[in-house]
Amino acid sequence: MKLLSQSEFVKRQGWSRQYVGKLVGSGKIQLVNGKIDPEQAMAVIKAQSEPSNELRTQTKSEAVLPTSPTDSRQAVDFVTARTMREAFKAKMAKMDYEEKAGKLTDASKVKADAFRAGRIVRDSLLGIPDRLSDVLAAEQDPVQVRKLLIDELETILNELSSNP
Repeated sequence: MKLLSQSEFVKRQGWSRQYVGKLVGSGKIQLVNGKIDPEQAMAVIKAQSEPSNELRTQTKSEAVLPTSPTDSRQAVDFVTARTMREAFKAKMAKMDYEEKAGKLTDASKVKADAFRAGRIVRDSLLGIPDRLSDVLAAEQDPVQVRKLLIDELETILNELSSNP
């Protein structure tokens, strides 16, 4: 086991210093007395490399060059990827069915309808002063003022609840 400095390891592999530094900084490549164990480092890099890179790097004589590193995400094997794709397709089919059956609604339509309903309620409530200001100004009895306001609010709310 011959240990290499980071710069020497980078030169031999042809990768950037930043990439190797990132692996060292994240703890994926362990330093031994400030140096890199190339076997351990290559094992880490191979574990996180994309499997299709190996196919692309094969020469005509089927010699496999070292895989180029991708990023810190773990590669997904073909079976897992296919399982994930099939699960996604099943979820999409279920959503399509529920939408056509009327169990699901488009979120943007719900938001637009809620905004429209809120706007109608707001406009109706903001119209109270225009409708009642003269009547309330002439009224001197606080109990009668309260009754007029409650009656107007109940009228507005009953209209809103009867109109879909």
